[in-house]
Amino acid sequence: MTAIITDSIGETSLNDGKRADPTIAFYNTHAEQYVAETADLDVSNIRNLFLNLIPEGGHILDLGCGSGRDSRYFIDQGYNVTAVDASSEVAKLAGDVIGKPVEVRSFQELDYSESFDGIWACASLLHCPKSEMDAVMYRITKALKSNGIVYMSFKYGTDERIDERGRFFNDYTEADMSKMLAEHADLHIVEIFTESKPLRSAFQTWLNVFAKKQVK
Repeated sequence: MTAIITDSIGETSLNDGKRADPTIAFYNTHAEQYVAETADLDVSNIRNLFLNLIPEGGHILDLGCGSGRDSRYFIDQGYNVTAVDASSEVAKLAGDVIGKPVEVRSFQELDYSESFDGIWACASLLHCPKSEMDAVMYRITKALKSNGIVYMSFKYGTDERIDERGRFFNDYTEADMSKMLAEHADLHIVEIFTESKPLRSAFQTWLNVFAKKQVK
């Protein structure tokens, strides 16, 4: 699920690393509102950086496709796209946008093997508990072809928390992300950087990560 960008006001800390059950329920209940709020967000700069690393016409997994905004763009540029989202209601709306069914499955249910030239996880893995990130990263690595690229973005920080809408979030810094990815020998960081954006009532800082599967 691509996250709705929200202010930090009203967020509470989570210390046990467990995902709050209301996360998917929120997206199911507020699917139309969520799609409307995120359909026109401009991520063109990051999206172009990602496509520069993907072979022309390559196969992309949109992991947590949300509104279908990016899947639609990838398809229009001639790429083969598989879109997945954990919210069944969001998936229905996204399917209308991209003109094909969206698979309903969680990060923990990925079971592809060497299928994708690129995995686009734009503001989606930030809903995965840190205690489950290693297992999910193994699934992502397995799903990538050799030399495949994964893009991920997270809100910048060190916490795990529940926001005012009842959604679970993790946060990462460059150091925390580098440490986590160091446990995955086949994944090598291509680029990692932060950017701050004026969103709603305040600036928010995001961590952007590009990593490549290089099998020895």
